[in-house]
Amino acid sequence: MFSLETERLVIREMTQNDFDAYFRICHQPEVHPYVPHISDNRDIEYGRFVSYIQMVYSFYGFGLWGIFLKEQDILIGQAGIESQIVDENGEIMLSYFLGNNFRSMGYAQEACGKILEYAREELEFDRIVAVITPDNLPSIRLAVSLGFRRAKETVYQEKTGDLYVWQEHPAS
Repeated sequence: MFSLETERLVIREMTQNDFDAYFRICHQPEVHPYVPHISDNRDIEYGRFVSYIQMVYSFYGFGLWGIFLKEQDILIGQAGIESQIVDENGEIMLSYFLGNNFRSMGYAQEACGKILEYAREELEFDRIVAVITPDNLPSIRLAVSLGFRRAKETVYQEKTGDLYVWQEHPAS
């Protein structure tokens, strides 16, 4: 099973045993608006969760992974990279969310920084994007601190957002 480690975190493929914690985090009022694809139907979401685990990790070799506190093995959020279509272009997109009790502690910086390092060094991606709504100031600050730059406004999954781009060798 794939995993990455930082000083405080383990970032790993999720298993069926992680579903309950994942479902709870996704339905926290502060998280749910940023995870619009998830419904309130546990059975449907469990099926999607299991299908994702079985298909995406093995097909792509990457995906959205669970973020776990290393010492307690507690799921605190999700982060990773996915192949997505943005403005009719195939892109590798960084996405993340954290549960309410784990924000403003540097966990997102730690997890996303490690994921970008892995994507750059192991997967040899030289361009990664993020789409962030203009009102999500913490995510904008995180993206900028990781080296992303705002490229333009875009519509992604029927919502207006800003496209942020990280490039290993930006065009001059």
